[in-house]
Amino acid sequence: MSRFRTTRRALLAGGGALAVGSAAWWGYGEWERAAAEKDVLAWMKDNTRRFDSARPASIMADGAMVRALAGAQVIGIGEATHGSHEDVACKAQIIKGLVEAGAIGAVFLEANAAGGRQLDAFIAGGQGSALERVVSANIFRILKADPLIDIVEWLRTWNRSAKTPVRIIGIDCQATAPDTVFALDWLRTVDAVAADGFAGRLEPVINPAVRKMRFPDLISALTTRQAQACMQALVDLQDLLAPDGPHARAPGRADAAQSARTAWQGLRAFELETADGKLEGDLGEYFSRRDIYMADNILHHAAERAGAYWAHNNHVAGAPASHGGDVFKPTGHFLRRTLGERYRAVLFEYATARFNAVPTEFLSPLPPATLPYEVIDWPYRSGRLAGLFRSNGGGDAWIDLAALPKTPAMSTWASRHYSMRAPGYAANHWVDLNLPGSIMPRPTIDVLVHIEALTPSRIRV
Repeated sequence: MSRFRTTRRALLAGGGALAVGSAAWWGYGEWERAAAEKDVLAWMKDNTRRFDSARPASIMADGAMVRALAGAQVIGIGEATHGSHEDVACKAQIIKGLVEAGAIGAVFLEANAAGGRQLDAFIAGGQGSALERVVSANIFRILKADPLIDIVEWLRTWNRSAKTPVRIIGIDCQATAPDTVFALDWLRTVDAVAADGFAGRLEPVINPAVRKMRFPDLISALTTRQAQACMQALVDLQDLLAPDGPHARAPGRADAAQSARTAWQGLRAFELETADGKLEGDLGEYFSRRDIYMADNILHHAAERAGAYWAHNNHVAGAPASHGGDVFKPTGHFLRRTLGERYRAVLFEYATARFNAVPTEFLSPLPPATLPYEVIDWPYRSGRLAGLFRSNGGGDAWIDLAALPKTPAMSTWASRHYSMRAPGYAANHWVDLNLPGSIMPRPTIDVLVHIEALTPSRIRV
């Protein structure tokens, strides 16, 4: 008999999203909203900066964006959907400007470590073209689009003459099998006996069958007992590869140790979704683990160099969704908690959007990310921060919300609830059947970029 399995993806798309997506702003009359926004709109008229999303480089005109983000150790740069073009193209241009200004020396990519290493090797002088390297890299399909290809090619050119080359670093943890294999292959070069011992203990996550599986399928193929045993083996492997361990001076040790760490993170972040696992206990903490680990991995590297965090709005946001913080806390929340004002969050908003996504149904479990994309068309809906830009003449523009005057009226407005319709890789064709997130402008957002019309991403696969 088949057994219905609930995963975090199903809960966050359904009941979990109902908590995160509580549209609390409906509780305020439109007249009350207009009154709260009156002073903000007056301030926006003098402080909004215009650009042209058809010419993404224009977002960096006159250096204002660099000045708005000055002094940050980590800058989270989001995207309004996982399948649109203009917001991601502007993200790439912001990164270029920050690199040119000497503000950052790394791109922390929402991708697994192996894919990050592949792209990093290319921008350090590897063979081939940017298109070939991005398409073949072990990264999520949604990333294999023109803006990433553009920034990878640009960084490769930059690094040819840079005194300190920029790096691309994958900070996600959804690749336990390849990360484990990488760590063991390195260990085998310095201690074959130890590597063989660990290979035996880690067989459930590195055997030939699971190496061919997508990460969610690997997790669901494990028993809880197997997952826990492999986690302990990976903890022991990390201890062996520690900076004060017997292989401290061996070249490549740090990358192998980090791979062992991300392999463990993947199991730990999804441990309740094994074949016999149950989603129970503190689900808020559980659903946030992946973002906690991405924040930890960013901070691990940011200790050496400042960087831009390339991810979705829902991950870079500087605060949890209103009324949903007990369900999910984003990477940006943990970065803000550690870095304070040295973390900045750049989020993207839009008036209308046409974007690529895997179609899904209302309150249904999210479909596999490997299914074909369709173009989803979402018209404007009220209650969003895009409404402020519409009232201010519309068009492509950005505003530094961190510079919002600290007056009682502005503070009251900043704590108002707004809807955020920021779909991931899957979305329903009917915008009203996708429960919106509910956010407060501050401290969720430092810089808000508005694009009038998003078009589908140019994916190269």
